[in-house]
Amino acid sequence: MLVLIALVCGFAMDVVWAKTVSAVAGKRAFFAANLSVALYIFTAVTTILIVNQCFAACFAYALGNWCGTYVTVRWSK
Repeated sequence: MLVLIALVCGFAMDVVWAKTVSAVAGKRAFFAANLSVALYIFTAVTTILIVNQCFAACFAYALGNWCGTYVTVRWSK
């Protein structure tokens, strides 16, 4: 279950990151600030996974990040 959560968080973090960059570039301060909170939460989840030495979840998180970046770039075309 923890591995699945890590995978989903990794995917969501990359999508949120792309949206945050877009919001900052578009000078949408309120939207960018809200997204930065989401990024902080995903970062906290990652830190907890690493501190607890749940390496399978860390690898799942990395896979989720890769998938999130791939999907985000494909959608932006």
